[in-house]
Amino acid sequence: MTRRLLTLGFLFLALPACENRREKAIQKINQDTEILQGVNGAVNEVIRNSTDCVAAKPLIPEAYQKIDEARKQVSAPATQATLDALKTQVDRVAQVCP
Repeated sequence: MTRRLLTLGFLFLALPACENRREKAIQKINQDTEILQGVNGAVNEVIRNSTDCVAAKPLIPEAYQKIDEARKQVSAPATQATLDALKTQVDRVAQVCP
């Protein structure tokens, strides 16, 4: 009987800790999502103007800067991969519009 009470007590104390970890993970994901939205906006502007190099060229440094700043702020490994893909897209426009 005492074992059962101790086990239940332990579970009762451990449950909030699991929820807290989950909440922190969700907060990190939400933060990464917000950061990516800003970067994605800058990269989309570069891509939209890729057929007009005069318009695209001044946007390229800003997109690179946002990508570099985001790398320092994000925490999820998948977010880093997304930033790599966005940088590749900007690289392609930069090659077309030297």
